[in-house]
Amino acid sequence: MGAGSAIAFGFIATFTVVMAAWLIAAHGTETVNQVLKASGISWLGLQLVPVTIGTQTIGLLPWGFIALPIYLLWRSTHWAIKSADPKTSKDFWTLAGLLAGFYALANVGLAIICSATSLSVNFLEVGLRTFAVGALVSTATILTFAPSKSELLARLPEPVREAVKPGFTAFMILAGLGAALCTVSLLVHFKEISAVAEVMAPVSVDGLFLMLLGISYLPTVAVWTMAYLIGPGVVVGGTGVVSIYQSNPGALPAFPLLSVLPDSAPSFAKLFILAPVFVGVLLYLMLPRDPWQPDGNGLASHLRNLIRTSELVSLGSALVVVASCTLLVTTAASGSLGSQLLKFVGPQPLAVASILTIELASTYLVLLVIPRTLLSLMKLWQHRRERVSPAGN
Repeated sequence: MGAGSAIAFGFIATFTVVMAAWLIAAHGTETVNQVLKASGISWLGLQLVPVTIGTQTIGLLPWGFIALPIYLLWRSTHWAIKSADPKTSKDFWTLAGLLAGFYALANVGLAIICSATSLSVNFLEVGLRTFAVGALVSTATILTFAPSKSELLARLPEPVREAVKPGFTAFMILAGLGAALCTVSLLVHFKEISAVAEVMAPVSVDGLFLMLLGISYLPTVAVWTMAYLIGPGVVVGGTGVVSIYQSNPGALPAFPLLSVLPDSAPSFAKLFILAPVFVGVLLYLMLPRDPWQPDGNGLASHLRNLIRTSELVSLGSALVVVASCTLLVTTAASGSLGSQLLKFVGPQPLAVASILTIELASTYLVLLVIPRTLLSLMKLWQHRRERVSPAGN
């Protein structure tokens, strides 16, 4: 019932917007039944399900609109928790799994009903993506629900539990830096964006819908900017690359937000790599560390005690959180915008997550190991005479 109500309210909201756009904008001989089917496909598109229009597949969808399915699922999960009244961690996870499963099945059924020759979705993609959305939102709701929070998180080992919040905080700081740089880029390229928008939408009504579309793509561009700060940047069509090291986006269609992609990499762009280093420093300060003192009689014994096992577990747990969040948002911010030059647009998720993990881990380990190594060497130097036997003995 929770999954069904989320889809019902979402479909009604989507149908209202699509019907309004159809009535206001110039249209042909479409029937209400076709508008209903288009509304169903649009609802699935809100959840980042690739939509096929004719022969072209649009996979890079407006990410901002996913706020509606997230809100509806969050409310539905709260209702399901209060109605089912789970007691144990197994009950909570079962509830989340069932809600996500029914949510995915119902969306697949909607996709079967609404798909047509000119506008369709892949049923397997619908099942996988909507299940992922349902599982993530229901899990996040359960973890933030006061009665279940202590029940579920208390079972984690202490080093892991204490690393979850720093890991998520580090990701949010990096995402915030990406959004800030994205805002600056939008302001700098405001004239270019306005010029493209005027060409695409000379009529005020069309301009309104184009503005809404541009706003919904802002989270996508913010993730692109975050990938730019990390290093790999954005791939355009498989051959064009926009990163801090090189910038060659190639031929781009007239779309306002694509105007923010630079044609060349400025000389100061390489300094942006300091952003993930800065986040790595913050991660070092946020993660718990055991009290440490130089210990041992020789260099080998000192080096064996430089890093504690609990510290490695905390670091690994935090990196898993950061990498998982990065992988999730970069996957959502990449996909197809058509064919040929725009067959794939956006960051490469595995490359961005891997490089970010290396950057954060390297920064943390350097800050942890170098001071301890220096302290060990100083202690060995101060007590060097104690380790040398007196001459003649």
